[in-house]
Amino acid sequence: MSNGGVKRKLEILDRDAFLEKSKAARLRRNPKGHFIKAMYNSLVDAIITDPELMVLPLDDHAIVRGHAVFDTCTLASGCVYRLGVHLDRLFKSANLARLKLPFGDSEEENRRRITDIVCETCVASGLRNGGVRFFLTAGPGNFGYTSAGCEPAFYVTVLASEKSIEAKATSESLVPATEVPMKPTLLATLKSNNYLLNCMLAMTAQDRGGNFGINYRDDGSISEGCVANCCIVTKEKVFITPPFDGILAGTTMQKAMQLIKEHMQGEDKEIKEVRQEKMHKDQVFNALEVMMTGGDLGVVPVTCIDGKSIGDGEVGPVAKKLKELIWKDAFEGDKE
Repeated sequence: MSNGGVKRKLEILDRDAFLEKSKAARLRRNPKGHFIKAMYNSLVDAIITDPELMVLPLDDHAIVRGHAVFDTCTLASGCVYRLGVHLDRLFKSANLARLKLPFGDSEEENRRRITDIVCETCVASGLRNGGVRFFLTAGPGNFGYTSAGCEPAFYVTVLASEKSIEAKATSESLVPATEVPMKPTLLATLKSNNYLLNCMLAMTAQDRGGNFGINYRDDGSISEGCVANCCIVTKEKVFITPPFDGILAGTTMQKAMQLIKEHMQGEDKEIKEVRQEKMHKDQVFNALEVMMTGGDLGVVPVTCIDGKSIGDGEVGPVAKKLKELIWKDAFEGDKE
């Protein structure tokens, strides 16, 4: 790099100088403090609360080749909400990605260890409410293209997050798969670290005034958002969401359908029927309500798509009640 025609020589840092510069760089990004409050790292088998030590080895294949899977859950009133459901998906993803488990060959033993680790990391964070993300990777060892020679790694992060019981509306944009392609089925159905197409979908939608983006196929059928499933309420009071074919089986959508059937479905209630079936983009524009769900607690009403109002352009009654039901299930219900 030059400055006024004078070539600047790069510093070679020792450990202390690096940590000092790393902290300064972090404070530029997060002047109010790091949002990650605690991290577990299986490579040292310990929990870290110093942000400068919350790092991954550069030769971890999560970085080198994207060979990693992850999942999330929610810390709600000091309890880890729906951890078991998310671990089910983590192990399914790991199997599909041919990842070696970090704590021996037994899924049962790994489930027990990971459950304990997640809970201990939550305690170390000092938070009672927040988000939890955990990553299972092929691990560090080399820059090769398979996991041979690598040590499997498991990381947990607990982060501060602001969530509200209020169903806050958003605008959206439909994005065709000819513009931003859908993931191939394998990558779409396992929760891998490869979110490049997800990011491009959101960026394309946000360029047009949207948020998550809603991808649709060549035949006009809806697939999913960048990190959320899409659903509608028709004028006939039918709740519809696409089948989990070639898209992620969203745990929040599954919970939403369960709660609607238990509390909102009936002839004299908000919903007459719940269906999981092919959904065309034209149905989205004609719906009474459109919602995006994800992240355990996320029920996001969509009041406008590509400049066209959905329903009366306001947050609908189904979105409001569903958000309340999910919130109550997380903070007051039986912990799963």
